[in-house]
Order: sequence, then C-alpha cells, then structure tokens
Amino acid sequence: MNIDFKNKVILVTGSTSGIGRQIAKQLLENNATVIITYGHNEEMAQETMKELIDYKKNILLIKADLSNEIEVDEMFNKISNIYGKLDGLVNCAAYDKVLSIEDLTIEEYRHELDVNVVARWQCIKNAIPLMKKSDMPRIINIASRLGTRPMEDSVAYCTCEAAIIMLTKCCALELSKYNIKVNTVSPSLTLTPLGIQSYSEEEIKATAEKNPSKRLGTVEDTANLVLFLLSDKADYINGENINVNGGILLK
Repeated sequence: MNIDFKNKVILVTGSTSGIGRQIAKQLLENNATVIITYGHNEEMAQETMKELIDYKKNILLIKADLSNEIEVDEMFNKISNIYGKLDGLVNCAAYDKVLSIEDLTIEEYRHELDVNVVARWQCIKNAIPLMKKSDMPRIINIASRLGTRPMEDSVAYCTCEAAIIMLTKCCALELSKYNIKVNTVSPSLTLTPLGIQSYSEEEIKATAEKNPSKRLGTVEDTANLVLFLLSDKADYINGENINVNGGILLK
C-alpha cells in the first residue's frame, strides 16, 4: 500500500516480530519515522534492525517492558525529547499463554492484563500530549477475533482482547475533542510466532480449511489495514473494531 507518511512519527509497540514488525516495515517503506520497541529479546531486536538496515536513519529502537509503568513513562519522555510530537500509536505488543480456567494462576492472569490492557491504556494516556501537536493523530489497537468469540483455555487472552475493543471505543469518544481517531484491528489466526505457538501443524491446517477464504491470515493482511487507518484516507473512521479474518466469524 502506497501512502506517504513523510514527516510522520509513529510508535509501534511489540515491533520486533510478527505483525508489529511488518507494520513497522511498511511504514518505513512509506517514508515514516518509526519508533520500534521490544521488551526482552535482544537477539530479535538486532535481527529486526538488520532486516530494516536500509531505513536505519528513520528508526528509533527502544527497549521497554510495557508491564513496567516506569519504563513506559521513560519511553515517552525519550520520544518527547527527540521528536516533540507523535502522529501515530500502534499498540501491538501482546502476551498470551494458553491455560484453562482451573490452571490459570492469579499472577498469570494479572500479567496478561498488565501487558495486553493496562500497558495499552498507559501508552494512550502518555501519547495524548504529543498527539495534540499532530495534524493527523491516530491510535490503532491490535486485538483479535477472540475479543468477540470465546475459545477454550484462553480465558485471560479473550478477556483482554474484549477489553481492548471497549478501550478503543471509550478513547475514541473521549479523544475526539483533540481530533485523535482511535480504532481496533482484530486479526484471526495469523502466521506469526505468537499466533501459532499453541497449535499443532494439523490444527493449523484444519483452521485454514475451515476459513471461507481457505487460508490463514498473513502479517501483510493486517499491516495493509493499519496503514490505511493511520492515513488521511480513514479520517471518518473512529471507534471501530475492524476484523481481518477471511470470513471466519461467519461460521
């Protein structure tokens, strides 16, 4: 998708793998300045920088544990000091561990909520002052089909994804006075390390066959939509949860 993001500063959390990395890559290909974040995996961060070496001058790499409120505050202080504004925020960082209700511990449940919900709210809150300085401020929350359809052994993740969809709606309503548009993008099972970590090869094939489109999602499917929503072409879309799933929710 060719959209010119020249002079736009966009933060993509969780952008050293999977969907986040693809979003960052496509933004860089379209002239954006991109802030890439990661939590702990130094090797994956360096792999990402190596892959995107041609765009190095337009990248700011930040290590930040998004479940740590101090590190989130420090990340935004750094962005403020370097750029003074923020045009886009893509909340993509996520965590999921497949456990039944009976096996899930309170600590594990709280950790998923901290990473998947609380951290996104904190990023949005910190972004507001910087986005007030933008002429086209956009926030995209990456959720999941599991925010609207439950699945066994995923109570924590499903709860988080549903919360993200409502977080988007509340923020879209409240931040409209600043012209900040907020939307959710909800992919179905996508071919990423996080997406397929809990599925066997047979389950992945069966899921693809069940989909009306007869395939799983790709990172490009989601990234293309995110770039559109970050652009001026999506100025009248606000507070929506847009599914990217090939029609799987029709069944």
